[in-house]
Amino acid sequence: MKHTCEQIYEIGATNKIYGSEKGTCRITGKEGTGLLFDKWVRDTFNDHDFLFPGTIISNEALFCFDEASEIIQKKTGRDKPQRFRTYSHIVKDGEWHCVTKADKRLILQLIIEGAEMVCLTETGQKHVLFKHRTGFWQLDDLHVKPDVELLGLLHFHMSELLAYQFSQAEIINGDYKSNRILKAGLKNWQEHESIIKEYRGSGIFDFTAFMLFTDKNYINNVTREDTKKLEIKPSSLDNGQLQMF
Repeated sequence: MKHTCEQIYEIGATNKIYGSEKGTCRITGKEGTGLLFDKWVRDTFNDHDFLFPGTIISNEALFCFDEASEIIQKKTGRDKPQRFRTYSHIVKDGEWHCVTKADKRLILQLIIEGAEMVCLTETGQKHVLFKHRTGFWQLDDLHVKPDVELLGLLHFHMSELLAYQFSQAEIINGDYKSNRILKAGLKNWQEHESIIKEYRGSGIFDFTAFMLFTDKNYINNVTREDTKKLEIKPSSLDNGQLQMF
């Protein structure tokens, strides 16, 4: 199975070469060419638990650690080379997307439409792509099993609460101001809070909350009619399944 760095490199690196030292890559665990790892790595690197035995960092991995990527500059239309870690990275239908928090609408759309690889970052301060686990959605160090239905359900109810003028902090923490509940209407608030509270504190809740945005015309392939047919039943909470009624 290919490492995520290898997949991204194949899609977008146009065979960019950083070095020619031969050996086993400490990031991908594969034989290849690149730079000597010990000469490349900085003292501030502290993710040693994710490393494989080896002597080099391969060109595939170096591409995903690039601090001055002209390729991302070109993809994003910026005026100077970009840091790879600043961006969230999504692969859908073999196309590599570099996105930021300003693109949450697009991020949600790509995921719901079946993106094959999802690696999101909230801060853009750390390299996280090399930690990606195949078959999971990633948000920094958080990995969650993909569940498009549940993502759509939670995002719908969270977004409805935003439309009632609750803040993102209130929705995430569950600590609502009483005056806003009164303004929205107790029944309206309970309709949405009763659903999301069952997942507050879970990985899928935090993952979904990252994609909240205030535009009322949010894109969601799970329609209002579909999501209103979904009900979280107590018996389904243990296995994360949704039941219809």
